[in-house]
Amino acid sequence: MILDRVAPIELIIKDFENLKTQERLFTIPDIEDLILIQSLEGRAHNGAGAFGKMYYVNTTVDDIVISLGLDPLKVRQMRQQLIEDIVEYAKSAISANAREKLLNGKEEPLLGIPLFKERVVNPNDILKGLYLGGLRDNHKIREKTEQIYNKNIGYGECFLIDIKKMKEMNLDAEILAHQPHYEKIDYYKSIGLIVEKKSIEEVDNSRFRYFYIRYKAGPGQSDDAAIVISGLIYNSDVALGVFLSDAIDTLEKYSLYFKDQDDELSHLIGECLPSMGISLEDVYEFAFLASIPEGEEENLPDSSLRYLLTIDPQTHISTLENHLSFIEKRFYFPMVISYKRILATGFYEFVRDRIISVEKTTPVVTYSLLEKEFSKTLGELANRNFLLMEQDASLKDAINKMIDKKLNVIIVQDASKNIIGILNANDFLHLLTKGHLNA
Repeated sequence: MILDRVAPIELIIKDFENLKTQERLFTIPDIEDLILIQSLEGRAHNGAGAFGKMYYVNTTVDDIVISLGLDPLKVRQMRQQLIEDIVEYAKSAISANAREKLLNGKEEPLLGIPLFKERVVNPNDILKGLYLGGLRDNHKIREKTEQIYNKNIGYGECFLIDIKKMKEMNLDAEILAHQPHYEKIDYYKSIGLIVEKKSIEEVDNSRFRYFYIRYKAGPGQSDDAAIVISGLIYNSDVALGVFLSDAIDTLEKYSLYFKDQDDELSHLIGECLPSMGISLEDVYEFAFLASIPEGEEENLPDSSLRYLLTIDPQTHISTLENHLSFIEKRFYFPMVISYKRILATGFYEFVRDRIISVEKTTPVVTYSLLEKEFSKTLGELANRNFLLMEQDASLKDAINKMIDKKLNVIIVQDASKNIIGILNANDFLHLLTKGHLNA
């Protein structure tokens, strides 16, 4: 069964050759190809690059792989192995036998990322990130998060689709991906549009395709925000766990199985390590903080795996490396990130404000986030991007701490640990210019 609105072979080959010439990813060449192949699917859908503003919305990774003269089963196996490497690491961490670096059983870095050859990590924190990252994409988690915070996020899920039935119903991949279908999912299953198959061995590749079906329209979430926010709230190893979870979510779209493998891994971690220190409320909070506010869709990055690993030609580093530098308070570049070409510095300011600003969150989020700080020592707090201080602390001491730690915000609490206000650098600047403070 051949679908219409599928990109011509010659355009697929041309676009792939152009990408290979123009971009270099922060990984080894073989894995770079496995990632770029999937990027061509989105480029064909959006008419980017060699596709010349023609929208080939039914193009799938299968079409791309076949057009490039590759073996679909072999490509699926290679991508599945990248997932298995991450899962194997997680299982070894669960059993307290994990390697101190993010390496697979052959001592090769996960996803071929050179950084992982040298970087020593805390396996338990990697597990926390994998847990958070897998659950935040779960449609039930997003639905509950919308209810708790009264914010529209949007969500959906991938299903194996009978393309013959899809054509009979005058549907296409664009309609399935962008219009809401939540109320029709059971119906789609009952008439055979959605097919319940688990692995590639069960599937006639000429008739079935793995498509995303949107349940509910909304701005969605930013993978960049999820990585950076988890790093600021917890630490950079948790952020790397979230990144690895996002990588699974990308790779599983063309692998050996038709299932949410990142979600499956997060549930395995939750079952094996129920006392890891992350509650379901923390998960909802994280899903909210990583969501894109309505009206900000074009102002916030949402980098795919390709864009997270693309090496910037000016700075010679990837977006992932820049995010880690920001999280760890090292020098970071004001580089443009994501396909939206958004300045990283502006995005980082947004993330800071999102976490600490009462106006940009709800009391539920702010208090649950800050309550985690109350049991910490001042030494631990000094490593964060905001500080909690008692109300009787002097202004001079507060300013000195802000300057010393390069912070922008101090949250003030009373003797009973109640939050009574937030002060930022502009508040202190106002006092200084009015002559209310003595140096």
